[in-house]
Amino acid sequence: MVNKNKINEKVAVALSGGVDSSFAAYLLKKKGYQVEGFTFLLCSQDGRCLGDQGLIQAQKVCDKLKIPHHILDFKKLFRKQIIDDFLRHYSVGLTPNPCVLCNALIKFGYFFEHIDSRGFKYLATGHYVGLKRIKGKIFLKVAKDEKKSQEYFLSLISPSILNRLIFPLANYTKDQVLAEVVKLDILFHDRGESQDICFINGQAYSQFIKENVFSPEKYKGNICHVNGKILGTHEGIYNFTYGQRSGLGVAWRQPLYVISIEEETKTVFVGEKEYLYKKEFTVNDLNWFDEITKYKKIEVKIRYNTPSLKCKVQVMGKEVKVSLDDKVQAITPGQIAAFYSGDILLGGGIINSC
Repeated sequence: MVNKNKINEKVAVALSGGVDSSFAAYLLKKKGYQVEGFTFLLCSQDGRCLGDQGLIQAQKVCDKLKIPHHILDFKKLFRKQIIDDFLRHYSVGLTPNPCVLCNALIKFGYFFEHIDSRGFKYLATGHYVGLKRIKGKIFLKVAKDEKKSQEYFLSLISPSILNRLIFPLANYTKDQVLAEVVKLDILFHDRGESQDICFINGQAYSQFIKENVFSPEKYKGNICHVNGKILGTHEGIYNFTYGQRSGLGVAWRQPLYVISIEEETKTVFVGEKEYLYKKEFTVNDLNWFDEITKYKKIEVKIRYNTPSLKCKVQVMGKEVKVSLDDKVQAITPGQIAAFYSGDILLGGGIINSC
């Protein structure tokens, strides 16, 4: 049955050609929305968010659903805002999360502005995330499939657009989606899921960075124990991330881990496992869906697919100091800290120091 209240409501679906976005488009069409699919060209690699195979699949899905299909070339924008940012962060000793930035700047940023200018009322994606209204405010919330829930990756999107978003998979599990797609014969080829960053696609991060930064020799330096003893040299700080154990290239009486990276001197500090454990860090580049000071019980995630950690938050101007109840290992500058109250996402930011 077509819902007559929705028949003229235009919805733009970000359509990668994968299982999730394809099923999201199907659900919206079934509910009576005026659906159109949009596929982005981001770079020349084949990955989970892009590539020739995904483009062909997206077109076939739109043909099957009898909806228009549009292709948007965002390659220059993606290079400038995502890839260059990735290179810049690694070259100063940080470990960025380009998927979070891509969501904030490209998918829910530039693309949202594009479809808004074309008269679309809503933007929909195949993310596993829910929406919840509390006292007139709209929040992102953990999806039914908690293991698959992706609100962490949306922690930096603008709160001003939440009332214009639809997430059709909020109340589905991944297994349910896969079963429905097979039954409905929507998907023509299952591409599987890659854990690689889309523009890396299997290549070693360090090699990609070395090939794309100017004068890679500028990033060489010493490897030092946290006690100050020089243990060796390295070929570039972009080869390391916090908590890393393998590939250090130095000998010691106990296993060593990367404890910190000093941009100014290009020094990589290493130490025994106990040095990894910390309970305080700062977060900047903050994005709030509500004032965090309103909430007494707050939890934080410091990486995707890990448990939320109980914490206290002290607002200090444009950054916050986070104090965990218990020490954890490998808090990583450059990664995203996402703040929660129960299953509600309060906001997020970039880990600055620890």
